[in-house]
Amino acid sequence: MKYPALIINREKLETNINIIQGLFKERALSFCAVTKCFCAKPEILDIYYKTGIREFADSRIENLKKINYNDVTRWLLRLPMLSEVEDVVRYSDISLNSELQTVAALSECALRLGKKHKIILMIDVGDLREGVLPEDALNTAGEMLKHKGIEFYGVGVNFNCFGGIIPTTKNVSIVTSLALEISKKYGIEVPIISGGNSGSMHFLTENTMPAGVNNLRLGEVIFFGRETSYQKLIESSLPASRQTMHEDVFTLKAQIIELKQKPSVPIGEAGLNAFGEKVVFEDKGEMLRAIIACGRQDVDIEKIKAIDEEIDIIGQSSDHIILDLTRCKKKYKVGDIIDFSISYGSLLSLSTSEYVNVLIT
Repeated sequence: MKYPALIINREKLETNINIIQGLFKERALSFCAVTKCFCAKPEILDIYYKTGIREFADSRIENLKKINYNDVTRWLLRLPMLSEVEDVVRYSDISLNSELQTVAALSECALRLGKKHKIILMIDVGDLREGVLPEDALNTAGEMLKHKGIEFYGVGVNFNCFGGIIPTTKNVSIVTSLALEISKKYGIEVPIISGGNSGSMHFLTENTMPAGVNNLRLGEVIFFGRETSYQKLIESSLPASRQTMHEDVFTLKAQIIELKQKPSVPIGEAGLNAFGEKVVFEDKGEMLRAIIACGRQDVDIEKIKAIDEEIDIIGQSSDHIILDLTRCKKKYKVGDIIDFSISYGSLLSLSTSEYVNVLIT
């Protein structure tokens, strides 16, 4: 095996997907599976597809191009750039939008290509990332409807990602009310009301989904088993199984390339490190220090944790992570593999790094 390696447990991932599918099917809701956190790697896409997922969502056109099944729907999650409008129309079926200039460009391109592009109007109710303000939503929808190359397909809202604002019945209901107003004023159907992401999963588990919401966009909860507003593990609602979703679908494995007794504090006049940071070290005396072949170019050490709890992570440079093995009962040696649990943020960076091997077991 090549290291560092991102190991994916197929059985646990399939279990997580099946539990999510069951929860949504019971409530007649839909979800699109977000693929950006693993850069739409084909081996993971294949697991999604074989377990029945037919709606995929990503923030990058480059990733949507990899999703080439004939019978799926592809969502572009990040607001389109004007410079990528043609690719948006070619490689996504639905895009999230808030800018009239962009919608006009999408319409023009769609007409030229003989297509109709679906759009979701994003409404910002407090997280302060993308979306029009609620007071502007009605008029914005009317302006969007003037463009013949687009189909007004729904409204959406985002939470948790930037401001950390949690979805509640109150703030989500602002969006569902606006969808109803748009429908009445313009005499159209609003097929999709997308009520958020993994942070909105607590509505399903508590049976409190605001009336009207019929879609979520899910990434993190599928991989790590927790809704992201309150960090509660998701359970299957099937009485026969009562399974809990898995938190440990992914494991990072990295190899020791040096193992030596060294001081705990660098020796000499201290300046800035390679990243322009002033680092302060605690004097713990001599320690057994290991270097593993994985660095900041691959992952942030703040977002990983050694599975062996007696291992402490000291720091990292571009290509190295330094570990303190002094407390370890296990006698490690050069060439041994250290296992780490990872988070959503570390999955994103590990998947992006071309130096990390991906293996499904």
